[in-house]
Amino acid sequence: MEELSLLFRLILAFLFLSTFVSKIRDMGTHLSIVRAYQIIPYSWSKSFTYLDLGLQAAVAFSLLIGLFTTLGLLLAILLLGAYTLAISINLVKGRKKISCGCGGMAGNHFLSWKLVLRNLVFISLAVYVGQWSGGWASVDQYLLSGSFEITNGVFAIFFSSMCISLLMAISGEISTFKYILRKRQG
Repeated sequence: MEELSLLFRLILAFLFLSTFVSKIRDMGTHLSIVRAYQIIPYSWSKSFTYLDLGLQAAVAFSLLIGLFTTLGLLLAILLLGAYTLAISINLVKGRKKISCGCGGMAGNHFLSWKLVLRNLVFISLAVYVGQWSGGWASVDQYLLSGSFEITNGVFAIFFSSMCISLLMAISGEISTFKYILRKRQG
């Protein structure tokens, strides 16, 4: 079960990391989408956008390396819950032609009840991972185990480094691929 928990933890980590990266790359669009939801006052939207991005980065980092995993999962559940509530409010008001603003590997879609269901699945994954807190290949397990076996610590750090390196490589490959496509089109 710890292996499955690790898989789900990494899925959530990459979800939050990819959405963070896509939003940071186009802050203007993300801010416009936040304002289009018409949930928070216009004057708060910029501050909320920065807070949202900071929390997404914290969740991604926490879950990726398994450090303060319980806090990362709690933040993930709160963020996904807030997004689900905002989507639901707009759907009830009949406002479907708004981009969800998800970005990253979650993609950008118009608001729909499918997005609400998808977010509930992600929340369920986070709850499942929380059942195995401090799980396999996490820095938390190494720090909280009390045994401080060097092999556990080395494995956790190695595994975390590999995840970060893989993500950087994938991001670089995607950016290079997009650059090549733009060159060929233009």
